[in-house]
Amino acid sequence: MKIVLNIIKYISITVFTCCMIVLILANVVSSTILNKQYIIGKLEETNYYEEIKTEIENSFENYIGQSGLDENVIKDIVSIDKIKEDTNTIISNIYDGNSISVDTTTIETNLKNNINNSLNGQKLTITQQKAIEEYINKIVEQYKDTMSHTNYESAIYNYINKANQSIGQIKKACIIGIAVSVILIFVCNYKTIVKSASSIGISLASSGIFYIVVNIYIGMKIKVANIAILNDAISNTLKNIINDVLSNLLNSGIILFIIGLILVLLGNIIFYKNKAKEGKE
Repeated sequence: MKIVLNIIKYISITVFTCCMIVLILANVVSSTILNKQYIIGKLEETNYYEEIKTEIENSFENYIGQSGLDENVIKDIVSIDKIKEDTNTIISNIYDGNSISVDTTTIETNLKNNINNSLNGQKLTITQQKAIEEYINKIVEQYKDTMSHTNYESAIYNYINKANQSIGQIKKACIIGIAVSVILIFVCNYKTIVKSASSIGISLASSGIFYIVVNIYIGMKIKVANIAILNDAISNTLKNIINDVLSNLLNSGIILFIIGLILVLLGNIIFYKNKAKEGKE
């Protein structure tokens, strides 16, 4: 009977540990990467809008030489407020399932006005007018590309929506697994209930050690600072998010390890004190 109880106890400790590891990861992911407000907050925190404005203006300059127009025509055609508005549109498409297109009317109007002002009433040939129209279209498309407004936003939303649903189910399963494991641990230690604290402590400490080790391993193997995707503005925000996620997991690991260690120590101290008292009696 004792062997069976020990087997059940060790299985329960293992299940508790695995469920705790998965639950912590699910909580961190759902509160960061899959959280719309978190992403918006990170964009503000990393000066994304200012950086993307610089990226956009630099990309516009690549076309100015081909057009033969004055460099001033691309000056101030895009504002920070416009970038914020369009970024929120893109994020809403991704996280809320909207299908709103980025409105480039303001950019076209500003660019046309700047071009007209630079021409000073000069009459253009049909060929020149066509070239200017093509230039305006290129600038508009370049803006969308730099903003990373794509046709895949609805597909990304589907993945995020499925991920949120799956994580919700995973959390419930983990909570049930932890609850059942705790009950079984107490049942297996019915003769010495205080040892249950040590068993739970072992699970918590093991979960904590897992995240501490994983964090160290990722830090050694992956150079987050070297990550580059699409453009500097997006890369910097992505690096900040990755570092934040890793930091949250590390902090959770340290907290779990400390709580687990305290439970193990207290459980064993109380257990051996009680045993000593029984021996004297």
